[in-house]
Amino acid sequence: MMPTLLFLDISFGEIFIIVAVIFIIFGPQKIPEIARKVGKGMREIKKASSEIKREIHQEANNYKTDLDLERIVNESDLPDDKKQSAKPQADIKEIDKKV
Repeated sequence: MMPTLLFLDISFGEIFIIVAVIFIIFGPQKIPEIARKVGKGMREIKKASSEIKREIHQEANNYKTDLDLERIVNESDLPDDKKQSAKPQADIKEIDKKV
């Protein structure tokens, strides 16, 4: 039994056939150029993915900071008419768990 790539469910034999067909269609001169283009495309996808993750974490941290500041203001000795409306403590605990 041949080993398979579990995430694609492709066996070694299938990969060999795919590579052979690519080699026959494009020839040996074009293979390095195609590999560079595929690598560049994958690098761009990784970069975009990292940027999106970074922005999501930054926004989550900003939201957590805003909630913490609101809690500090609400717990301070300011008169009631100066305090902002209090958010439920459950929201703060939920954000703490996520971040």
